[in-house]
Amino acid sequence: MRDDLPHDGPGGESGILLARIGNACWLIDGEAHLDALLTSTDGYPTPVRCLSLPSMDALDALLPEGLETGALWAIHPAIVARLERDGQLKVMTLPEEG
Repeated sequence: MRDDLPHDGPGGESGILLARIGNACWLIDGEAHLDALLTSTDGYPTPVRCLSLPSMDALDALLPEGLETGALWAIHPAIVARLERDGQLKVMTLPEEG
């Protein structure tokens, strides 16, 4: 995984990180908080960070070698819409490589 990914704590271990391409969204980091995020019944770290990516190739480039997008948890668009509506989603883009 790229070293320049945004994270809350040491090693990116705290918080939740999603990746979004169009309306599709995947969980990149924060699996420990997945149940709370999906059900909204327990607390989870906010804001939820969301990387807006241009393509599946960009997502593949973020993943550690050997990990494929098929192994990631997909997050339903209605969950992401709830996060946006509740002001809990922080959308960001990766810095340009160069």
